[in-house]
Amino acid sequence: MSVDGSQDATPCPSERPRRSVRWISVVGPLVLVAGAMGAGNGPFGSDEVPLAWGPREVEHVWNRAGFGIQPGDIAQWVEAGPEALVDYLLLPRPLEGQKVAKPYEYRAPLIDPVEYEQRTIDERRTYRDRIKKVHSREFRRLRTDWIRRMSVGEDPLRDRLTLFWHGVFTTSYETVRDPEAIANQHATLRRGALGSYEGLLRAMLRDPAMLVYLNNDKNRKGKPNENLAREVMELFSLGQGSGYNETDVKDAARALTGAGVRRDRNHMYYRFQSRYHDSKTKSILGVEGDHGPADLATILVAQPACATFIAKSVLEYMEGVEPDASRVDAYARKLRATGYDMAHFMRALLLDPEFYSDEVIGARIASPVDFVVGSNVRLGGGVPPTFLVEAASVLGQDLFRPPNVKGWEEGVAWISTASFMQRGNVAGAMLGRIDRKSVRKDIASFMDELKDEGAMGEMSADAMEEVGAGQAKRDEMNRLTRVLKEAKFKPRRAIFKWLRTSTEDTNSAIVAALADRLMAIEPPAEALRMLEVRLADLRRAAGEDADGFLSRIKESEPILRELCHFILSLPEAQLH
Repeated sequence: MSVDGSQDATPCPSERPRRSVRWISVVGPLVLVAGAMGAGNGPFGSDEVPLAWGPREVEHVWNRAGFGIQPGDIAQWVEAGPEALVDYLLLPRPLEGQKVAKPYEYRAPLIDPVEYEQRTIDERRTYRDRIKKVHSREFRRLRTDWIRRMSVGEDPLRDRLTLFWHGVFTTSYETVRDPEAIANQHATLRRGALGSYEGLLRAMLRDPAMLVYLNNDKNRKGKPNENLAREVMELFSLGQGSGYNETDVKDAARALTGAGVRRDRNHMYYRFQSRYHDSKTKSILGVEGDHGPADLATILVAQPACATFIAKSVLEYMEGVEPDASRVDAYARKLRATGYDMAHFMRALLLDPEFYSDEVIGARIASPVDFVVGSNVRLGGGVPPTFLVEAASVLGQDLFRPPNVKGWEEGVAWISTASFMQRGNVAGAMLGRIDRKSVRKDIASFMDELKDEGAMGEMSADAMEEVGAGQAKRDEMNRLTRVLKEAKFKPRRAIFKWLRTSTEDTNSAIVAALADRLMAIEPPAEALRMLEVRLADLRRAAGEDADGFLSRIKESEPILRELCHFILSLPEAQLH
């Protein structure tokens, strides 16, 4: 479907199987010769391995290597074939004819150090308050700019891997408190997302935000701080239990002494101070010498465990299932052979038949960012990026504010009873079914129920906690709907225009079309039957069960919005 809802050549739902392999030959036999990519077994074996390719596989690529695809764009990539799609994703941007918006640029508060020192104490306090407001504004701009890019899909694979690296080389604004430093780190991860992992590792050992976040700006000769040294081994390069010991950590910390930052009132820079560096001999993973930060990176990437750790991390993130050891080993060998080149890695993965297996497609629980951005794309776009940022935060993925140095836990950790219900509420807000007025009415009703102080006094601690959690969820939705109101958001009607031109006017056809569009996996037959019953009940209650339902726009759209809301609230809609 095009954004304006015009009719396209998208196959109808019955022609777009999700959970069964389908062999398609649109422009001739589409067969991947795996032996051309390297030696060994698995994805780099010498035998020819056929690659299934159809709408199911195209949508899978866009869900995992990006953040979703409009239905009207699927057919062209089926015809183009897998290698053409992978080549497109790997091309440097901007592409010809692509109107890429100007990237985020930090707008620093203008501070004259001399003028600042000449001000009175009260004037300085006012000045600092103004600077804090500028910092808050810039941090909001950075977050909304990134999630807008994800939604527009101008450079999907780079955005996807930038999000991955953001969860590996974790840094939080809450600790760093400098939006420019966070923005510069983000730019570094974005530039290097499809480049060399080794280059990213070296850059992070010099990155001001990282150095401040893990206290390496306080790492000095005689008083080594081990935070960065420990995390660079455990979380950034080797993985826990990969052969390093406490002595390696201590000597790595000594290698990082003197690597700190220089600040002025406008900026933060990397600064290496040799007078604070421990220049004595160190032994890190069996390599002796007067090691510094660059030497530490060299030692780490030379360890076989490093390639294994990165390969396993990327495979788990992209596929949502734990890969077997032989597959990890094949991809680790590829990393070492190409100098840790992530573009080579991603090309091999996206052309690997195992990436398209039934165990992988539709088996990954969508992260909050995936859910809100993917839902926005499938609904036709138009949801303000400010809302998408805040909604992802409410659902547990606060960009540039991960919970700890380990980043976010993926998979089932994303879903709890509370977050699952809140996902449905977020979907309702995106569809225009939950607005500020309805939330405030809900809050007022909730508060009325609590006015009986006698009943409150008899509540157990668990009951009181549940009441508090319920109120917190209402407060969160109140904040989210306020964002939409301030943005003067009006839900787009593209999906309903598409529906009227692409499907029959029957309950079964409407349900099949919307379920196919809004979910990345094919729901069970019983779920489709339940949706048909739901739609029939909604139409009957509204007196709209006669023929020509879709053509009666004013009457049908509220019902269809409720059906879409229900679909996006299903457990199956949380998978992709």
